[in-house]
Formats: sequence, C-alpha cells, structure tokens
Amino acid sequence: MDLEYGLRFLTLRVSDDGTGIAPDAMDAAEKGRHWGIAGMRERAQRTGGTLEISSEPGRGTVVSVGLPISEKMAASTGSNS
Repeated sequence: MDLEYGLRFLTLRVSDDGTGIAPDAMDAAEKGRHWGIAGMRERAQRTGGTLEISSEPGRGTVVSVGLPISEKMAASTGSNS
C-alpha cells in the first residue's frame, strides 16, 4: 500500500501479487457490469477523483484512487507537497 499526500491531491495505491483479474472480468467492470468496481469508480468520481485498476492474470492487481483535497483542508494541514 502506498499513500501520497500532496497539496491538492491524495492518492492511495493498493497492490498485490495474486492471480490478477481475468480479462473478461475487467471488460465487464469497464462496462459497469461489476457492481463493486462500478461503485468504487462512482464514489471516486462523485468527489472529483479517479479510480484506476490495472491487472494481468498471474501477475497481480494494482488499484489506485486519487481524491482532490479541498483548499480549506490543505490550508489546515500545512502540507507543502
């Protein structure tokens, strides 16, 4: 797991070295037929963020979500990134 906290954006990246997601399942997810992935993508988009998933069978999966940080929150943390 990797967490990057910048001045205007927060990025969380989770990866594994498992079996990966089958290509047909990834295609179904892109078309909104997998509710879990569609739900994660919808929640990220509602906040102005992004969701990216990359996977290869036998090589694992990486899920990254990027969320914008409000100016008010950035000011209160004193982050310089």
